[in-house]
Formats: sequence, structure tokens, C-alpha cells
Amino acid sequence: MRMCGVPESYVVDSQTVRPYDLALSILLPLGEYFQIQDDFLDYAGTPEQIGKIGTDIVDNKCSWCINVALAVATPEQRAVLDANYGRKDAEKEARVKEVYDAVCLRERYRAYEEGVKAKLDVLIAGVPEPAEGVDGVLRRGVLTAFLNKIYKRTK
Repeated sequence: MRMCGVPESYVVDSQTVRPYDLALSILLPLGEYFQIQDDFLDYAGTPEQIGKIGTDIVDNKCSWCINVALAVATPEQRAVLDANYGRKDAEKEARVKEVYDAVCLRERYRAYEEGVKAKLDVLIAGVPEPAEGVDGVLRRGVLTAFLNKIYKRTK
């Protein structure tokens, strides 16, 4: 934005726009969505899809998947997660994935994804834009392009 000459503030329809604050309020949740999506794909994506073998479970990563599973697990499921998460063993990894399936992690992710997409769409639609031809301003189209690049990505 600085390279394109976007100023600290400008006025659109008698409203002062602070484009850097506005961009931050959209790009931070977009970045969080990207990271959560990456965590989910590590669990749910195939190596052919994501170009690697997911290792978050065996590497004991503090991912979205394990945090959601821990938040909704029964005491029995929690015991399985405690005994198997972060262990470099394919059978233990499979047990963790069984718990993920049992707590409906795929459905929870889909609900999260649709909710965050709707929230970001509203935030982007609220970006005040001057008429076409005015340079050096924050444009909805740029933010929409970023969102569209990652929405429902599979790799």
C-alpha cells in the first residue's frame, strides 16, 4: 500500500478513511483463516493434494485441529488424545484421527470456513471506495482477490 502511495487517511463521501487500520482489520482475520485452513489441510488433505505428508499430529503441533478436539472431546476421547498426540507412531496418529472424526472435525471446519467467509465478505463490503480513476486508495477488489485465493483451497 505504501509503494502504491496510499496515504494514512483520505476522505470518501465526507467520511475519513484510515486505510491501514481498515486493511489490518480485514487482513488479520484473513491470515488467521489461512493458518487454520493450513492446520486443517495438514490433517484432512492427502499428500497428492497438499504436496506433503501432514505431520502436525506426530510433531505435537498446537494446531486448530487439536485445540478444537480438546475443547469438545469426552473424557474418554481426551484420554485417547493425551495418550497418542505428539507420538511418532503411525498407529497413534491414526487413533488421534479417529477422535478427530468422532468429534466431527470436518463439519466443524466447514462451519468455521463458511462463517469466516461471511464475516470477511461483510468487512470487505464495508470498505469505502471513491469513484474509479482515483489512485492511492484501498480497493475492495484487492481484498476480495486475496480472500478468493484461499477460500476453499485444497493445497
